[in-house]
Amino acid sequence: MPRTTVLAIALFLVPIAVPRAAAQTPDTVRVGSPSLAGARPPLTSDTVDNYVVTGGARRLAGTTVRTITRRDDPLEPVYEIRTAHWIAGGDTSHSTMVVRVRDLSLVFHRVKAPRDSAAVTASRAHLTGWVVLADQPATLLDRTLAHPVFGVEGQVPWLFPLLPLAAGYTAVVPHFSQWDGGEQWATITVVGPERVTIGARAFECWKVDAGPLGPPGYRAYAWVDRQSRRVVQAALRGPGGDREYWSSLR
Repeated sequence: MPRTTVLAIALFLVPIAVPRAAAQTPDTVRVGSPSLAGARPPLTSDTVDNYVVTGGARRLAGTTVRTITRRDDPLEPVYEIRTAHWIAGGDTSHSTMVVRVRDLSLVFHRVKAPRDSAAVTASRAHLTGWVVLADQPATLLDRTLAHPVFGVEGQVPWLFPLLPLAAGYTAVVPHFSQWDGGEQWATITVVGPERVTIGARAFECWKVDAGPLGPPGYRAYAWVDRQSRRVVQAALRGPGGDREYWSSLR
């Protein structure tokens, strides 16, 4: 995992990749799955503040701005998902992902950070690109795909709120990770309904368990507004009251 994306990924709560056998899900969601039929991401720009919580004290760790727009290009309509992540006193990273409107499959993804970067382009049957990690030579990607893929690395929250979330719902979502050069699996489980208050705003949410992530014993959670399908709050929580990582809409 590239160093400059570790904190950004933790605070965006990308579920950890696990072998398929370990997934406890009745719903395997691939490109074209009925679970995503008619799903449309909200065309919004969200600013998210990220915090580290230690011993009850909260410290601002960074800010993330995620913007989703639609482009009706002549050849094919697409969504463009732009993410800018600033770590307080540290790195800045920028990500641009393009996915097809008709099935949300990956078209293009570029990530640029001070010490690592990547760019991939996917057709229906092939993927090419490159990855540069800190202090390592560039890696070229050129491989045939068994099927169209979803993109990932900081972007799963744009996708999983589009699933048919409901009490007891569980799913696994395979997606392509350019950092690992292949397909990984993310686990998603709806814990239940929960109200979240951020400032003067109250949201009726689904609380989602996004599985193990980060140090041993840590799990990722996200709260998805039931009306807008936006992730309004997220957390990475460990055992025994250890350091926690939180993010919420500004």
